[in-house]
Amino acid sequence: MAHRAPLSIRRDMPVPYYEQLKRLIVQQIDTEGLQPGDLLPSEIELCDRYDVSRTVVRQAIGDLVNEGLLHRMRGKGTFVARPKLREQFIESTLGFFEDMTTRGHKVVSDVLSLDLVEAGSKVAEALSVPEKTLCIELVRLRSVNDETVAFTKSYVNSSSKELLADLRQAELSTTSLYRVLEDNWEMRIESGHRSLEASKAKGMLARLLHIRSGEPVLYIESVGHDGNGKAVEYFQAWHRADRTRLEMNVVRDRRPASTDFMHR
Repeated sequence: MAHRAPLSIRRDMPVPYYEQLKRLIVQQIDTEGLQPGDLLPSEIELCDRYDVSRTVVRQAIGDLVNEGLLHRMRGKGTFVARPKLREQFIESTLGFFEDMTTRGHKVVSDVLSLDLVEAGSKVAEALSVPEKTLCIELVRLRSVNDETVAFTKSYVNSSSKELLADLRQAELSTTSLYRVLEDNWEMRIESGHRSLEASKAKGMLARLLHIRSGEPVLYIESVGHDGNGKAVEYFQAWHRADRTRLEMNVVRDRRPASTDFMHR
């Protein structure tokens, strides 16, 4: 019967100790069958087990926390992290609801407000309308598998009270906004532009997302257009960075290579 090689730091390798320790911790999680939420040994226990300094342990754990494999809870220890929610709607016209539900997740949205509002400068620019033009604002707190993951604001380019009434009756807590717009009002998003940047949660946003003030969030902006190029919707979303992993496919540009790079 084959025996698994002992898990230990190799002193004869040029790989930094903290990098080796990261791999050993991942192996330990696998060999011991640790599950998301299970507590990892303390820093002192890891120092003793692998005969390394506390600095090495902290560097390794810090990297694994940043990579989403572990998470820390102040005063409680370090735990195996739950897998992050994979989202690909950044690269398609699918909305958050459709992207998550097609992956088998349960999505529920707490509708905080839904009303006609005057477009401020940023919303007006995104929708290509004059400032103070009436549009429909939908504010939601979104949960996946019973866990709050995002706070969103959507602005629909319409002042129709009939559309507003329809949206209010549509049970948007468990229904896709995009599906209602497309099926009931022939407002189909065919193309758009989405941008992503890192930000920090503060004040009310942190409280809504159940995270500490100053913790990172992924901020997303998007403008969706119909087949004629008219802006249909503008949205802003703040996603918990500790629970979100955005993925996108890329392809090489088909343009002919520039002569500046022909010999590189």
